[in-house]
Amino acid sequence: MRVRRLRTLVVLFVTACVLCAACAPAATPTPQVIIQKETQVVKETQVVKETVVVPPTPMPAAPTEITLIDTNSGSNFQWYWQNVVVPAIQDQLGIKVNYVPGKIAEQTERMKAWEAGKGDVHLMFVKPDDIASIVKQSIPLVKIWPDQQASIPNLAKCPEDYLKLAQGVDIQGTGALYWRSQYMLMYNTEFIKDPPKSWKEFYDRRAEWKGHIGWIRPDSKSGAGRGLPYSFLNAYVSLTDAAGKAIPLADLQQKAEYQDALTKLKDFVKYCKVAAEPPNMFEDFNASDTWIAVYAMDFSLWSISQGTMPPTLAAAALSDGVPAGSDGYLAIPANIPEEYKPVVMKVINYLLSDDQQIRLISTMWQYTGTQIDDQIPDVVWRKIPKWSEVEKYRVRQTNKEVTDWIKADGAKVLLGE
Repeated sequence: MRVRRLRTLVVLFVTACVLCAACAPAATPTPQVIIQKETQVVKETQVVKETVVVPPTPMPAAPTEITLIDTNSGSNFQWYWQNVVVPAIQDQLGIKVNYVPGKIAEQTERMKAWEAGKGDVHLMFVKPDDIASIVKQSIPLVKIWPDQQASIPNLAKCPEDYLKLAQGVDIQGTGALYWRSQYMLMYNTEFIKDPPKSWKEFYDRRAEWKGHIGWIRPDSKSGAGRGLPYSFLNAYVSLTDAAGKAIPLADLQQKAEYQDALTKLKDFVKYCKVAAEPPNMFEDFNASDTWIAVYAMDFSLWSISQGTMPPTLAAAALSDGVPAGSDGYLAIPANIPEEYKPVVMKVINYLLSDDQQIRLISTMWQYTGTQIDDQIPDVVWRKIPKWSEVEKYRVRQTNKEVTDWIKADGAKVLLGE
């Protein structure tokens, strides 16, 4: 009995312990796993934030050195660029300019081979024929007008028709007009007291100066080779229509007045002393072999100071037209590194500033590319006529087909070669 009672007590005690254990509160779980997960989330969030706030790759510093190739200037303006313009840019803008005289044919071929962003000539100074040719060949240039007027505000002072057309070609706003070069009748007052007042009078009086009339070969490097025949023909028959559009050469050749003008031109050249290039003609002037010629006024007057033209030289206009010289255009190749373009535009704007343009005409007797006649000192107008007067008889070579024909066939047709 006692044993059974003892067994019963043991069973009851065990049961009570089990019940007590079941009723006890559950053990607090270890938080380590959850903390690890939260830490992982925090780390992932930090990674995302770091990606967002990574600063952009810094742009290259603005260049302080550019290369300019000049395929327009003769010896007078090469001197001017090197000794006046380039030092002024360095002094005023802090930009070093590597000035390189060059040939347009070589530069054009180089530009064709450039990859985007790889061009190493940042600014070009070219003739109207050259910029027209570059555009026609679809070699990319930066369109600066009117797109970049905010960067080049002085561009607004250039005449719009020159920004639109060069040699009758739509240049698509890719050139800034730096200067306007003008041909005039240059004559030695020692031998000629009463110069002709028109091409027609010049032709009629050709016998008076036979052998003493200066003329440049049609195929010469100088633009005079094309400008002289062009303006002579234009004095007798307009090479453009009433709207200023070039008349096709084939149509001109069907006109009796064109054929008559061409016959007169061939005859006139027989009375001339033909020079291969302008320096040869200048030598003839100094030797008193040549007395009269149509040539660039700026170079002729500058040459007096250099002793390569006689001091008795004078200039006059021809009422039926004197040819425009090689106007100067500034252009930016499109395939140069992007960081150079704002720097080059800054240089162009400086070259079109009133200070630089006034220095151009007062030092070199070259007409400005901007319309600022009212700001030019009177002393300049005492030596050369105002642009407003010259423009009345200026003949721009807007019929490129005629100009190209003169260059290709002029020597054969006019000189019998």
